[in-house]
Parts: sequence; C-alpha cells; structure tokens
Amino acid sequence: MCGLFGQLGSPLSGPRQRAVLQALQGRGPDDHGQHQEPLRKGGDQWLSLLHTRLAIQDLSPLGHQPMASPEGDLWVVFNGEIYNQWQLRQELQHLGVRFRSGSDTEVLLHGYRHWGQALWGRLNGIFAVALWDRPRGQLSLARDSCGVKPLLWQRRPAGLAFASELSAFEAAGLASRHQLCAEGLRSYALWGAVAAPHTLLQGVEVFPAGHYAVIHAAHETTQTAGKVPALLGPQPFEAPLCSPQPLADLLAQAVARQAIGDRPVGLFLSGGLDSGLLAALLRGQRQGPIHSLAVGFHGLAGAVDETDRAAITAAHLGLLHQRVLITANELQAAFDPFLEAIDQPSIDGFNSFLVTKAARASGMVVAFSGLGADELFFGYAHMAWRSQRRRLACRRIPASGLAPCTKMRLLQARADRCGSGGASNEETAAYLQDTLLRDSDAVTMAQGLELRVPFLDPDLVAFARRHCAAEHRAAGPKTLLRQQAQALVPAEIQRGPKRGFNLPLAPWLNCDPRFDPRRLMARLRPYGIPSQGIWRSWALMQLTPRRWAPYWRWVVLSEWLMN
Repeated sequence: MCGLFGQLGSPLSGPRQRAVLQALQGRGPDDHGQHQEPLRKGGDQWLSLLHTRLAIQDLSPLGHQPMASPEGDLWVVFNGEIYNQWQLRQELQHLGVRFRSGSDTEVLLHGYRHWGQALWGRLNGIFAVALWDRPRGQLSLARDSCGVKPLLWQRRPAGLAFASELSAFEAAGLASRHQLCAEGLRSYALWGAVAAPHTLLQGVEVFPAGHYAVIHAAHETTQTAGKVPALLGPQPFEAPLCSPQPLADLLAQAVARQAIGDRPVGLFLSGGLDSGLLAALLRGQRQGPIHSLAVGFHGLAGAVDETDRAAITAAHLGLLHQRVLITANELQAAFDPFLEAIDQPSIDGFNSFLVTKAARASGMVVAFSGLGADELFFGYAHMAWRSQRRRLACRRIPASGLAPCTKMRLLQARADRCGSGGASNEETAAYLQDTLLRDSDAVTMAQGLELRVPFLDPDLVAFARRHCAAEHRAAGPKTLLRQQAQALVPAEIQRGPKRGFNLPLAPWLNCDPRFDPRRLMARLRPYGIPSQGIWRSWALMQLTPRRWAPYWRWVVLSEWLMN
C-alpha cells in the first residue's frame, strides 16, 4: 500500500515536493519517488507525480514508483493490491510481454498498453491508480468498485490535482483547513462522517468508486469502470440459494487471492463470527504460522471485551494469538496520534486506530479484517441510526439564502423528525464507504499497515447482492455465513450475539478540560455549528453515559480543526 499525489498544472517546487512526500510518508515508509515533465515542449503546464511506498509484493527496488514503461512513454503511480495480477501476467506474457519485476504495478503498465481503458474492468483488487499516457496526452484515474482505496481530486480552471489524502493537498498549497466545504461540514454535523463526494476542504472531492476518468488537455470524461457491480444502486433480482456451495467457493477464492505478498500476514480477531470464519479460511490457505490479535480493555468500567471469545477461536485454529489490553491512560494518550492519522474527522474511527496501533506494534504488516460482512450479509438487524436518515433530510433543505447557523438548525430539526426504519442499500453502502472504509484505510496507512478485506471481493459482493436479502428475509441475519461457519468455527462463537467494539468514553470526556462544552462552542461557532446542538449532546451524555457518541462528534471535529 502506498500514498500518491499528482497534478496537471504548474510544476511543483522542490520544497513543495518534499512537503507532499512528508505528508504521505505514513502511507509509504519504505521508499519514495517523484517525476515531472512538461506537457508541451516549452510550455508552462507540467505533469507531476509523487509516490510513497509500503512494499508488499516484490520488495526490491524494481517496484519503485513512479514507474515508467520500458519505452518511457507511460508513467504510473498506484496505491493498492491487484489480487489477480498473476492471471493477468500470464495473459500478457502470451501476448509477448517480458516483465522486469514481480510487482503488480508493472502489470498495470503493460495491461494498459494492450487493453487501454478496458484494463480497469479486468482488475480484481483494491486500487487507486493514476496513469500518464504521453503519446495521447491524457491522464487516466481509476478506483476500485467498493472504494476500499481512497482517491481525492481537485478540478480547477488552472488544472487538476489528485491524492490519497487531504493532507497532500494542504502540503501542496492547494487547500486549507481555513477554507472548509459547507456541504462537507453540514454532512459531518448531521451524522458524524463527511458524505462523498464532498470532503471538509473546499474544492477537493472524493473520486467516485468504481469509475475511471480520462483527462485530456481540453476536456474531461468520466465513465463507469468495467463490469464489477457497485455497492450503490438498485438491488438486482434476488433469489434464495438452493445450495451453500457457491458461497463456500467464493469465500475460499477471495481469501486465496488476498493471501499473497512477500510480508507476513496477520488477522484482526474480534471474537465474532466474521473474523472467526475468516481465520478458518486463512488457516486452510496458508502454510506456517498465522498471527492473530485481539484488543480489550483493562480497568475501564462498561467496556465490551471479547478477547476471551477471540482466544477460543485462536486455540481452535492453532493461531499464534496475542491479547492486548488497553488502559485508560493508554486510551487517552492515543487521541492526539489518532487525530494526526485520520484524513477527515469521524465519529467512528478511534476504535479502529487502537486495534491498528496494537497490531503494528506486534509486528504485523499485512492484516486481514472481516470488514464488510455485516453490510453485505445483513449482520445488522436494522440500521436504524438516525445519522443515516439525516442524509435524506439534509437534501430537502434549500442551501441558498440561509445563514450557516440557521441552515444548521433547520437541518437538525428536520433530521430529528425523520423516521428510523431499516436502511436502504444506498445508506448501507454509504456508511461502509464514507465511514468504515475511509477510517480503516486512514488509520492503517498511518501505521504503515496494509488492510485486506476479503468480504469485499468483487465476485463475493456481486453474489451477496443477488442472494443475501432473500436469505435474510427467509431465515434471519447472516444465515449464509453461519452455514459456512458450522464446520469451521467453535459452536459458542457461532451462537454468540453480535456485541461490537465499544469504548466507554464518557468519564474521560467529562473530566478532560479540553473537551469542556463551552470551549467546543467557542471553537466551532465561527464554522456555523449551533451551540444548542453541542449543549444537547453534552446533556444527553450526562443523562446516559453510554450515549457519548453525539458529543464525541463535536470533540473530534474541534480537535481536528485545531490539529
């Protein structure tokens, strides 16, 4: 996994290049590189490509980026993993291609030369790619269908810029936390995550998942990338399964594809069904030791601790298991590093940061996660979160003619009146992409750790969208996954209720002077955040300490803006 930045426009000065590379260093601590060239001889418009590398496949210098084709006419920067690179490599070798490395980045260069834009639909993996085609004078951007790897872009009259993180735009002098996007701030205020395509920085947007763009000197076009079904959009025809075997095959294939690389592979083990099934499948795919890790809490009243259940699964499968217990002091000390790690504020990323920090400290470089199983296989009995319904509410409020504070109050009132029925496919996918995937990528990359998510394999996603809603209605949540786990996971893990990874933050939020509501109101008032909403969420936490999350939203936003 890596960090990337590029632009079509004025050339980047040496200090700007160094600042951008420094901003992306957490995503790629092993290597870095840059390439600049004029778009036209003697012109003032340049192509700039910068890259930081976390080496996973082909650890040699042959995987250095930006990477050029042998002819020097194609250049690419790439963040992600192509899981079917060896199949593509064989196809290209039959076409006469001779490879210099074992890097999947080189597969992208040769694949583009032979297949053009059709390449993106052939990829099975997680990716954000920028590829410069000098003879055609065009830049291609592409992103995987589930949006696992981030890609942001900024389109402006003077050119275009793109990057893995907002911090790179700030380092390049192209965006600032002093100029926030009103729509992005509004969405965060309503449900604790910035809704795509917006970001919190004015002028920077999220490049759409499952798309590619071809940027020419004079115009730009965006087209759907390939044939892989997206998570968003209408639900396709649903049909119950006659046999569990198709899912078993797809799960095994997804794990096998992702159990690649030249670095040790580990596993986040939560004590639940999803990670237990994943551990069993990984155990069947890899020879040798498999490291697993579970995180719990020591001396924190009200914390949910599933490390004992995780230990049951680890012992059953013969994993090299580590249990990490976090104290209150360690929890509080992790807050400032968490703020530095996240690209945008989030109500839901601190727990992921704690797990990732412990995993990297244990020596993990590649970690498997069960992320996506709940969203695709109906692990939530319902997603009745008011924050999800607020997405629909805010679209009905006219944006023009209102002062920011008035608009925010109206949005809050409208959102509070919305119902709380089950979530649609669009809402579930938005939560997955705008919160879970974004947070997980940010905190893992900040630690120099690669996250793999087999449940979001494109073939598995397509299968789940065809069959799982029908199975859910017929037999209940996660029926298909429970069938797969019967012979693989201990019985007590199969039957256990879903508990989650909950943090008891109310005592800390109440005693730390940084989080005093009056201080937060003073900081956030200039951004149009109404004091009434901050007071209300603080009062709710006093009445019901487990309802700390609404107030935590303002804490994270305030500290992120000041960080």
